[in-house]
Amino acid sequence: MGRLLTVNGVSYRWSLRGRHDGPEGTSWRLLTVVWAEATRQVLHVRVRHDDPWLHVSDGDMSGLVTRDVGPGLVARVVEMAWGVGWAPMKRGPTLTFVLEDDARLVPVGPTGAR
Repeated sequence: MGRLLTVNGVSYRWSLRGRHDGPEGTSWRLLTVVWAEATRQVLHVRVRHDDPWLHVSDGDMSGLVTRDVGPGLVARVVEMAWGVGWAPMKRGPTLTFVLEDDARLVPVGPTGAR
């Protein structure tokens, strides 16, 4: 699965999957991160990424969110996920979050349905 990344001496594999439509013309991509040694507790993070080409005709590009999802952002997400209870080396349910402002993970599911 995906690309290899080392954060604080621990290796992870990560991948980014296609675009999913959200409310009001927004869209997001799904970032998946797992411990490189074995797949235990999986981390899914919805990363907002609007496609500007879909809004060219309406002429309003304000409010669009585009970002480069690369190793730097993924490393920050890994560090944030550890801080909110992700345990990639243990077996457990998949944790799903939404990345907001590249600085905060908001849970999706029973404790933070969106």
